[in-house]
Amino acid sequence: MLALTAHWLAQASPNPRATTAHWESGRPAPLLNGHRWDLVQLDFTLATAVVTHLKAHGHHIGPYLMSGAQRTMWWLLPLGTGYRLAGIRGVTVCPTDWPLLAPPPAKYLGDRVWVLPEPLAPGRRPGLTAPDDLRAALDAAHHRLAGKLAGKVAVPCP
Repeated sequence: MLALTAHWLAQASPNPRATTAHWESGRPAPLLNGHRWDLVQLDFTLATAVVTHLKAHGHHIGPYLMSGAQRTMWWLLPLGTGYRLAGIRGVTVCPTDWPLLAPPPAKYLGDRVWVLPEPLAPGRRPGLTAPDDLRAALDAAHHRLAGKLAGKVAVPCP
């Protein structure tokens, strides 16, 4: 199943074969935003509260990439929907063709690891997180973390 997910992710790179080769040699590879999905970047504290809310309310959680050192998570959203989260404190909508340096699925590499809540079945693409569910979870998380996020602002995709 991970091979299917790796193949699906690699299709978002400029060169899927080169991406697979990078991953097989233990190196991360860039995946480009805006071709297979939209990408939003969230502060780690906010994103953790979002995950808690989504789970507690039975919402589907699609794949996301996290980095503990950068204290950041990147969420894959259905193509053409990322704009719905523009302007939300602690969220950055990454521009089209922005390269997300990513490890292969199931590998912790460069302080990044994919969280794949739903394994990919043959012939299926992973279900991405619905932007409206993510927005509602962000609203709830902001409410819950009001004091902790007071000075945080969205940072540009690095």
